[in-house]
Amino acid sequence: MNLLIKYLFSSLLLLSATAYSESGKPLNILFIGVDDLRVELGCYGDAIAKTPNIDKLAKDGLLFERAYVQQAVCAASRASILTGCRPDSTGVDYPYSEYFMHEFRKTRPSIAEFFFDKGYFARTFGKIHHGFEDHMTERHYLPTWNVHYLDPHNVALGKKHKHGRTKETPAFEFADAPELAYKDGMSTAEAIDTMRRAQQEDAPFFLGVGYFKPHLPWVAPKKYWDLYEDVDVGISPVPSLPDGAPDYATAHYSLSNYSGENDYGPRRLSDDRARVLRRAYFACVSFIDAQVGYLMDELDRLDLRDNTIVVFWSDHGWHLGDQGAWGKTTNYEWSTRAPLIVSLPGSTGARTSALVEYVDLYPTLVDLAGFEVPDFIEGTSLRPLFDSPDREWKTAAFSQYPRSGDLEGYAIRTDRYRYVEWWEKEGIEKTSLLSRELYDYESDPLETVNIAETAAHSETVEMLSKQLVAGWRSALPDGISNESSNPFAPHPVAYGPEKNSASTRQATKGK
Repeated sequence: MNLLIKYLFSSLLLLSATAYSESGKPLNILFIGVDDLRVELGCYGDAIAKTPNIDKLAKDGLLFERAYVQQAVCAASRASILTGCRPDSTGVDYPYSEYFMHEFRKTRPSIAEFFFDKGYFARTFGKIHHGFEDHMTERHYLPTWNVHYLDPHNVALGKKHKHGRTKETPAFEFADAPELAYKDGMSTAEAIDTMRRAQQEDAPFFLGVGYFKPHLPWVAPKKYWDLYEDVDVGISPVPSLPDGAPDYATAHYSLSNYSGENDYGPRRLSDDRARVLRRAYFACVSFIDAQVGYLMDELDRLDLRDNTIVVFWSDHGWHLGDQGAWGKTTNYEWSTRAPLIVSLPGSTGARTSALVEYVDLYPTLVDLAGFEVPDFIEGTSLRPLFDSPDREWKTAAFSQYPRSGDLEGYAIRTDRYRYVEWWEKEGIEKTSLLSRELYDYESDPLETVNIAETAAHSETVEMLSKQLVAGWRSALPDGISNESSNPFAPHPVAYGPEKNSASTRQATKGK
């Protein structure tokens, strides 16, 4: 069906159950996604990051202190966030899989497609998905400037590699340039222009604005680098793999693609190098914070703030030297925990320490908008937490990460513990348990010592292993069930232009 005809037809089908603001209008949704963002933000209690706009949003919304992604890598996490289904159902590792693209998506619309089908003006920008477009009112906006760097020398180096980097390319650059010289600045400008057009439509809007930074390489206008000129950004307090952890617990060495000291091995960087890189990371975080501010200012200028749900999320966290890693792709706290803020019209700042998962975002927005949650969704609406942030909630959050195609770590995060089992696999079948990890946040909040094999914790390991095997349905809040019946996805076969690089990465990671 022609997209315009489909949009006009679906706009007539806005359900009467749609949630309305005090003005009587259906609620808009502004869905702001960030890449590789840790919970080191002012609103999360961090004293280094300069994030006034995100902090302001938190004062008007519900901040989730313990939100966890289902797999800490871009494609897998986004597949789960945007479909409300877990990695074992989507079949996505990195990049997207043939099964996900050709079979799974046929009957499971993404969150943007869901609202488009309900009559919303829907469009996404920048990095939302990881390599394809949803069916929406207007085409996805992807900035045309594909080279990260502005310095001609660095541009030339970047052009040697189709992904914009070589081992000669610097990990960061801060040019004296306007924000519109960068992809994320372009996405903000386009989102604001679209917001103005969408306001004129006789329908609510769903706008998904995805930012590339603070993903490597760390490039942004120089003024954000200058913000940290006199700031001690420190170094990681845990720069080594936890004592007793298997060597494959971390195996993604992001800095090895760039010039200068790198983390391959994992190799510990000098303190001076670590401080420079941390400053570059935080500068990019402040750059993104400014983009959030521009979006919120425009909502206010258009008098839309009291008619819009705003969601701020990241696809996963990031290790800034923690556990000896400078990347993601682990089952540790810094990788799986990510910032999440949801602001409703008329709400005031609140916080919840409930264990929540990123698959919960899709059903939450559908529920808040007044629609019935699709039966394939494997997340749980967080709506009850807006009324009662301190109520009892899930007993565990579930994450997983594969290594080398034949090894996978399955993790649960409970109120007190993180427990991981590493299994050897043949296809999608587990064959043998290779190792376990256990971290007690009461005595070891930084995950420095794996205590899974200590006799004093054998009963805890047994209990948590049973909870892990029982699965995510057993951890749901009292009185809440989930009847989804998605099949277990086949072993992933990489899809799209990144499949060659993915094959190389799968063959080497974990070794």
